Amino acid sequence: MLANFFGKSKPINFIVLLVLFLGYFVLSIFSKELSFNLLTELGWFLVVFSVYNFIIAKNLLTYDNSFAFLFFIILIGFFPDVININKTFYANLTVLLFLRKVYSLQSSKNLFHKLFDGGLWLGISFLIEPYTASLIILLYLSIFLHQRFTYQTLLIPVIGIFGPVFLYFTYCFWYDETEKFTALFNWNLYPDLSFYSHQKSLFPILFISFFLIASILLKSPGALSVPNKFRKNWILVLTQFVISTIIFLLVEDGSGTEFLYVFFPVSVILANGIEFFQKKWYANAIIVLFLLASFVVSAFM
Repeated sequence: MLANFFGKSKPINFIVLLVLFLGYFVLSIFSKELSFNLLTELGWFLVVFSVYNFIIAKNLLTYDNSFAFLFFIILIGFFPDVININKTFYANLTVLLFLRKVYSLQSSKNLFHKLFDGGLWLGISFLIEPYTASLIILLYLSIFLHQRFTYQTLLIPVIGIFGPVFLYFTYCFWYDETEKFTALFNWNLYPDLSFYSHQKSLFPILFISFFLIASILLKSPGALSVPNKFRKNWILVLTQFVISTIIFLLVEDGSGTEFLYVFFPVSVILANGIEFFQKKWYANAIIVLFLLASFVVSAFM
């Protein structure tokens, strides 16, 4: 029943998913102080949802259904600490705007504008969280898969990145604070992973990883065997998952907000995995299992 309901993309689906998010949001309030900041958090996440849903729907990363959005919301339920407006949140929002350009490269319309805008958003994201600069790999992979390499397609993203980075350098130089600029390039490649060994994080990570690996193994043979746009997008999604996981591990946040970095590729992969079982009874069982587990984690862990 749930698989059939979310197996379609209708306005009622999004209303139900927003209500589901509000449920997780209310549970997260118990660990916070009541203030007007809660309304700000709610508003910003509505912005994230609109950008996320636009990317999924516009670029056909799944079939015409609501599974990706469903899993994106459920992931928030597993990790309610992500409902926090901080540096990591803003970095993820700019990354989403960057991804909007990356996946839209399957169309040649306004190609140079997309490349510049993609570089621009990545440059801004780099200033907020330097590790996100590694996503430049994803942009050039998208060019390789959907378009072709020319001196223009190679150079325009660099110009886009250079703009905000140069402006920030100028600001730091003017106020004699160049150490802030150079600090952007001091990457720590030896992260402390002890935070993720706690029960609160370990159970959701292991639970989701099991279904994530299963989804990749089930979907990849069919997706990679047919030379179409989805094959290229599937390669991009898997590559984004690898890069985002590296960013997630390197970011020294420790608050749990950094899980946002992997929510996009993980939700898309899980959605494609559940599509494999859409008309089977165990698709409903998997969705129910995810919902129950996420509410248990939100309420008791």
